[in-house]
Amino acid sequence: MTELPNSSSIRFDPFDLQQAMPNLLRWLADPDVRPWYDEGEVTPENLSERFAGEPAVRQYTINIGGEPAGYIQVYRLDHSPEYQRQVDVDPEAVAMDLFIGDPERRNRGWGAEVIRACLDRIIFGEMDAKLAMIAPDPKNARAVRSYEKAGFRQVKTVYVEDELPGNTGYELIMLLPREEWAEGARATSAS
Repeated sequence: MTELPNSSSIRFDPFDLQQAMPNLLRWLADPDVRPWYDEGEVTPENLSERFAGEPAVRQYTINIGGEPAGYIQVYRLDHSPEYQRQVDVDPEAVAMDLFIGDPERRNRGWGAEVIRACLDRIIFGEMDAKLAMIAPDPKNARAVRSYEKAGFRQVKTVYVEDELPGNTGYELIMLLPREEWAEGARATSAS
């Protein structure tokens, strides 16, 4: 695959659980994804429950060059008050969670490009957020580098407890204020 990362080939398609299920089963069983996106048993029954969605969470299939390549969800922190309390970030912030499932798209710059496109179109675009947050496992160096390339900065590490064991553990809180995003976007377009 010789295609270089560019936002024009990225789409965020509304997430359809039944349509996405074959990809989810494959992606979440992948040893590069599984340690960082633990959704429990990788079975259709379990994933149907875990990815059923909630009205306040926007779910998308990441589509690159016409092919499904991963999953992304975005939500305002005030949607999850207990989580917001634990991370201690402005409740108006919009958080994102994602993974690139297609192994052909990993380690080639697509992660940062997908994040930039999501920030531009959805978080700072449609949702008009003032602050974006992402919270990877601090040991996930590849993700942290990708998020930093997209403009996020590390703020603190917190321990989060959740009723789902896969969601309990340390998270590296990374933030990107809208003003910094706008400055970075202006600098990129000027070069």
